[in-house]
Amino acid sequence: MAFNDLQSLNGEGVFPGDAMTSQQPQPTPEMQRVLELLAERKKGLPSRYEISFQDARRALIEERKWWIETAPRMASAEETVMTIEGRAVRMRRNVPQNAREDTEIIYLHGGGWCVGAIETHDAIVRGLADATRHPVVALDYSLAPEHPYPAALHDLTQVLAALRQQRPEGTRWVLAGDSAGANMALLEAQRARDAGERMPDALLLLYGAYLPVRPTRSYEAYADGRYGMSKAAMARYEHHYLGGRDGASVTQAFPMFAGLRNLPPMLIGACELDVLFDDSLRLHQAVQDFGGRTELEIYRGAVHGFLTYGRMMEAPRHAFENMGAYLDRVLAPEAQELSA
Repeated sequence: MAFNDLQSLNGEGVFPGDAMTSQQPQPTPEMQRVLELLAERKKGLPSRYEISFQDARRALIEERKWWIETAPRMASAEETVMTIEGRAVRMRRNVPQNAREDTEIIYLHGGGWCVGAIETHDAIVRGLADATRHPVVALDYSLAPEHPYPAALHDLTQVLAALRQQRPEGTRWVLAGDSAGANMALLEAQRARDAGERMPDALLLLYGAYLPVRPTRSYEAYADGRYGMSKAAMARYEHHYLGGRDGASVTQAFPMFAGLRNLPPMLIGACELDVLFDDSLRLHQAVQDFGGRTELEIYRGAVHGFLTYGRMMEAPRHAFENMGAYLDRVLAPEAQELSA
């Protein structure tokens, strides 16, 4: 299906799933407190969505340090480096207390394919490991614009293949990611399906970018970036990730164009106050339409990236617990027999 076909599905340039309500949702009280703290700390500083990507990477690491201080402690956190196509790709395997090592989760951080690192998303990774009791491998994939599409996806494919060789046969594999990382997780599952290779056993897709920037209701409602991510910031990320090309001309970089049949079970998380909200709604509906197994969890009153803010919010902990419960359901032997 072409990009123009998707744009015109309902004749108005938005999808049937672009379901913003007539009454604009508002941040929850705990989310509002976080937004106020972030605004106070950033007062007088340039927006990291407008400075160079090198400076934005450093700024995000500094911004996240305080939030990581109270993240769950791991039993171990071992770092390794793998060379892929001449690039050093770092990864960190976080093993929680009382780990169940029959399942490995690979986590792909967000950051618009251009910023982000193991350090910036450490609170999310450790929260996920603690709630699921599974080891979580955080991947420091190659970033654009230095390494544009599809370099990061090549990193993921080769790392996953190498890790599978290291783990016992019968290990179950979950791909998880937020924002750009959710985009990559789903694309890797589609690549494996099309190549006739083993797909992940499940997907955790958190407020992801599954289509190019376009005029959906959520994009237009939150275009100004008052809740962090803006339409302009997403367009800038997309432009540099695709090497200066337009998203509509590089449809292979977006999972909604890659076929949605015969995919692993997936949990799709959507932040209500997010330009990408409608991407998640549309993906969930489309996978259902093709007979796939998908569950949608809407994070009411939450903004893009809220999973980082567990130091001041209960919502991230509840979200991680729900992810753990979801994996317990879909990875149970009887559930896997049904999907075989």
